[in-house]
Amino acid sequence: MISTLKHCLVACSCLIIPIIYSASSLAGESVKLDNRILIFNALNKQNLLHKDRQLVHLVHLCNLVIDDEYYPVIDVTEHVKGAQVPRGVAHIFVLDSSLKLTKKIYYDGTSSPLYCKDNRLFLFGFLAIDGLAPEGNVLSFSHAGKKVIVSEMETNDFPAQISPQ
Repeated sequence: MISTLKHCLVACSCLIIPIIYSASSLAGESVKLDNRILIFNALNKQNLLHKDRQLVHLVHLCNLVIDDEYYPVIDVTEHVKGAQVPRGVAHIFVLDSSLKLTKKIYYDGTSSPLYCKDNRLFLFGFLAIDGLAPEGNVLSFSHAGKKVIVSEMETNDFPAQISPQ
């Protein structure tokens, strides 16, 4: 009985290991885009994180899909060190599939990114890119994430969010 069980275990493990390996190799690209340590290192390497601030929030929010390519959207908040009252600086970073910056968007505490749908990023609250009009709660990206069109949409009309992304 034990020798039969050993043979079955060896045979089963020979079948399972290649399946696990092939599944992980297929998912390799999405793991790279979702890996927070890789994202943190990529942001650091590009000097996107300020050395005199404390990183308090780093989230891979979602992926934009622009021209059939994935662009990770990263939400970052840094606190100013030594401030008597906590003051934060928040940015939305849009990266390409090699984690290089394509767009950096500052936002204040009155708005925040919610989720992506295709090439659009939906926001809680309103923001203006670089402080210029118009303000809106939907950011539509094109030209490899470099061009942004700001528009306004009633929040009840936002498309349904598909979880998980």
